[in-house]
Amino acid sequence: MAKINKQQLVSLYDAQDIAKLWQEARNKAVIHHPQYGWISPNAYRAKYAGKPCPLCGQKMVHGQDIHSTLSRREAIRRGYGYNVNGETQLNQTGDRYFHPHYVSLDHKLNKARFPDKMFDPDNLQVMCWKCNNLKGDNNAYELQHTFDYIDDLAHEGLKRYTPL
Repeated sequence: MAKINKQQLVSLYDAQDIAKLWQEARNKAVIHHPQYGWISPNAYRAKYAGKPCPLCGQKMVHGQDIHSTLSRREAIRRGYGYNVNGETQLNQTGDRYFHPHYVSLDHKLNKARFPDKMFDPDNLQVMCWKCNNLKGDNNAYELQHTFDYIDDLAHEGLKRYTPL
């Protein structure tokens, strides 16, 4: 029996193959949404343009022609960069840079570990790209973010309305 090293256990499927499959299907009707029927990932995201991100509350944008650029310099000029642990982060796929609040589809269960759930609407959640990037593979991110939000809300309330 061959010994498996820890690196092989990081994911059960090659992430590049999964990413390629996701990219190839972005405009194909592969998601059976209970409300919209068969829909492509791109059409799914387009439904949320102009709506607030459920995590940060910022208005999400959609439309690659308007909200992305091929130039890193242009992305910075447009204000697409944001701070993560003291470093400027830009959302990038391939050679294209995207607006930080571009609509993204997050997989609750990692698509490289659960490829059979890649197009399952119950496994998809909409959020802006910035929040998706900050979340990464942290499945507790939403819960942690909610507690931070409640804590911030309580502090703001106490600042505005002093107890009697």
